[in-house]
Amino acid sequence: MDQLDILKSKWQSQSSDYPVYSKEQIAGLLAKKSSSIVKWIFYIGIAEFVLLNLVTVLSIFEDERYNQTMETIGKPFYYGSLLLSYAVILYFIYKFWCNYRDIRADQSVRKLMKNILKTRRTMKWYIWFNLCYIVVFGAITSVMLLFYDPAFDDIIHSEEFLQHKFRFMSGYIVFVIFLLGAICAVVYGIYSLIYGILLRRLRKNYDELKKMEL
Repeated sequence: MDQLDILKSKWQSQSSDYPVYSKEQIAGLLAKKSSSIVKWIFYIGIAEFVLLNLVTVLSIFEDERYNQTMETIGKPFYYGSLLLSYAVILYFIYKFWCNYRDIRADQSVRKLMKNILKTRRTMKWYIWFNLCYIVVFGAITSVMLLFYDPAFDDIIHSEEFLQHKFRFMSGYIVFVIFLLGAICAVVYGIYSLIYGILLRRLRKNYDELKKMEL
């Protein structure tokens, strides 16, 4: 049993053996716990951004195939999409910081509940953006690689491809969908494992505050 559960049991019992804790004191403890959770979300967001940059830089300097792919899809498209993703991720990190700053122990229960919901909504939008980015960028890249990558030249200009173009394209589309689906499933699983734990704790705090409002 953690500090909050002990404090709640004492508050609910209102026994003469314990001091009487007010609703405001319970709400203050919930606010501190929620603020700590949002702070971790902010730190994890920064760590994810740094890791993404590190992987990108290492790939550019060390992976020849990565550079070939970048040349095939075009540097303007590659760097443009990369800058877009960085801008959006930095925006979400800023929102995480704002959410952390907004959750304070001296605010009303209703305001605290509203800020917790806002934090959960921001986190869900962040996850959905990353998944949508993977799908859109991956789909466009797959199409461009098929028609512009020299590795596919012999295939798309072969007589067999021209005779069975529909079957080949259908198979390629199914493969791309399966691959992107698998990548999204892995990313979503990682987010659910890391951020899901924190979001469930925030949800628990919200439910406790909601009970206090009834």
